[in-house]
Amino acid sequence: MKQLSIIFVALMIVSCNFPTSKKGNLLNQELLTVSDSISQLMSKYHYNPKELKKGDYLVLEKKVKNLAKRVKTKEEFITGFNELWENGPFSHVSLSFSERKSSEMAEFVDTLRVGNQSVSLQWADKTAILTVNTMMGVDTKERIFKAYREIASNEAKSLIIDLRNNKGGTFAGVPLVSHVLTDSVDVGIFVSRKWWKNNTREPKLEDVKNLKSWQGWSLKTFWNDIQEKPLTRVQFTPMYPHFNGHVYVLTSDKSASAAEFAIDALAHEEMVTIIGQTTAGEMLSQKMYDLPYGFQLSLPIAEYYSIRIGKIEGKGVKPDISIDQSVAMDLAILLINDVKLEDALKKVQLKIDRADEQPLGKDEIYLLGNMNDWGKKWSITPCFEYKGKGVYEAKVTLKKGIYEFKIAPMNWNFDFGANPNQEKVVLEEKISLSKAKGSKNLTLEIENDLKLKFSLDVSNEKSATLYIVKN
Repeated sequence: MKQLSIIFVALMIVSCNFPTSKKGNLLNQELLTVSDSISQLMSKYHYNPKELKKGDYLVLEKKVKNLAKRVKTKEEFITGFNELWENGPFSHVSLSFSERKSSEMAEFVDTLRVGNQSVSLQWADKTAILTVNTMMGVDTKERIFKAYREIASNEAKSLIIDLRNNKGGTFAGVPLVSHVLTDSVDVGIFVSRKWWKNNTREPKLEDVKNLKSWQGWSLKTFWNDIQEKPLTRVQFTPMYPHFNGHVYVLTSDKSASAAEFAIDALAHEEMVTIIGQTTAGEMLSQKMYDLPYGFQLSLPIAEYYSIRIGKIEGKGVKPDISIDQSVAMDLAILLINDVKLEDALKKVQLKIDRADEQPLGKDEIYLLGNMNDWGKKWSITPCFEYKGKGVYEAKVTLKKGIYEFKIAPMNWNFDFGANPNQEKVVLEEKISLSKAKGSKNLTLEIENDLKLKFSLDVSNEKSATLYIVKN
């Protein structure tokens, strides 16, 4: 009887587990089909089939198949795939769920508007500081055109173009570069699989000198052209109003893709100085393709060769002045103010050394609010100075009025704002802050013109506090 009971229990366990096992096997079979489809699309559309015969790619291809065999959800497969490709043999490969057909993606991107966080223009006396956080979006392009008109009307003497957080996009780099150029210039060549079918050497300017340079704003047309032609010539022509002062371009190892394209193009101008870190080295052109079971793959269909420095993919664009990206802005402003390079480098290095001891690291934080148009009025935007023991201080003079503000770095990677239902700040009363991206604004009402000192205490990692007193 005992033996029969054991057999019965065993049968129940098998019976209960069987549907799950069957479901799991079905999912893994589907994912193996997806994995095979990825390999087929790579083989058919990748910019250089020879790259797919190299050991690094073949090893990664096997890892993707093994991933398909063992994951339990589609989400886990996407996450695992993208993690594998973060350090893949080439860039611009990613997997996602399909939100729209790949045939509709170009039109979607061509009409995409990304919002006003894409571009900002600030001023430090006669220096214009143009921050461009993406090359994506019709409105990004429009904002760059508008920024150059304002730069011209205000007769800026110097221009800082901040691309440290720009990971690429589409065509917004065209006006960004063209308003700085003095003459037309060949900057590079897009290279498709049709070139590599009949050639083993890298292309040169002589190979495209009889070709008409590509012009346009349509991603759909661009994708079609670079796949149909072995080589696509890229030439920039000046746009007006033309900025003829000194330009400082700020870079980091996050500056990628279309941002690298723009940085390299800007480097053709004698009046341009690149400051910061070598860029990401992710300069390929990608296109989306549909996969079975609701997936979509992005893969590179063309690579890019700079006329100036050759292949950017895997190498990046080197700056003229190599310095940690966190102090690139400081260095540019010092140089604009006629501080000798040697002295300026010493000053920013001291700041780097001090930043290593600070709880917020190398991030500079500012008082950003309606008192300075949220940082757009650079000359009246106070920067917090680290005083030690987790305390940062900033001093500011405010006129009578009601102010909304936050404390954040200029890139808004995080911000100190209000906790729920605690927006109001009272002088000489400590208030706890929320450190999060997109927290609520703090409010402060001033009854008379006052000089104030803002003290931000982050010594307690779990609870930052703000204390404002008359200075």
